[in-house]
Amino acid sequence: MKRVVVFGLSANPPTGLGGHAGLVRWAATRARLEAWDGEGPDEVWVLPVYRHAFRAKRDMASFEHRMAMAKLAFEHLPHLSARVRVLDTERTVAEAFAVRDARAVPGTIDVVRFLRDDHPGVAFALLLGADTYRDLLEGRWKESEALLKMVAILAVPRPGVSTSVPAAEDPPALDEISSSAVRADFAGRAIALQPSVRAYIEAHGLYGAKAIR
Repeated sequence: MKRVVVFGLSANPPTGLGGHAGLVRWAATRARLEAWDGEGPDEVWVLPVYRHAFRAKRDMASFEHRMAMAKLAFEHLPHLSARVRVLDTERTVAEAFAVRDARAVPGTIDVVRFLRDDHPGVAFALLLGADTYRDLLEGRWKESEALLKMVAILAVPRPGVSTSVPAAEDPPALDEISSSAVRADFAGRAIALQPSVRAYIEAHGLYGAKAIR
């Protein structure tokens, strides 16, 4: 059975090797799951959020911009181009929900159900940072308990977050940089982004950067 780690994020913007990109690289190369008898994934699928479930986090760059930045950040990691994919699955699920109720916002559990139905020959695991893992344990996600029973979890420590996570073998060394910090001070924090993502932001004038004419 094919093994896939799913990494959902806002990608607003995706951070570099000290953050999101480093996490994806680690998941694709060094992560091992007890649920998979100590094996790692065959692929990592990155799913940018279409519409955030938390109302306070819905002020994001367009989905098209965030998809483009995610592809730049993750699909061109050295030696991993065939193992990391950026997919618009969250948009597909959200649009299906909108047909039934325009106000409905699907949760991660709905995305996992869609993936399992669409890919019956794949075993899935969710890649979470300590902060999102804490939210899941505290029941802040839709059907949190059911999700924990449905899919394996690969959680990693995050600097500045005290929540303990299940021991991850050889966890990635990450910085304290966050997407929100980059948005708040793009000029001062742009160094935390990969050059291709930084250039994209500048070319499109996102996050207060001056658009390149």
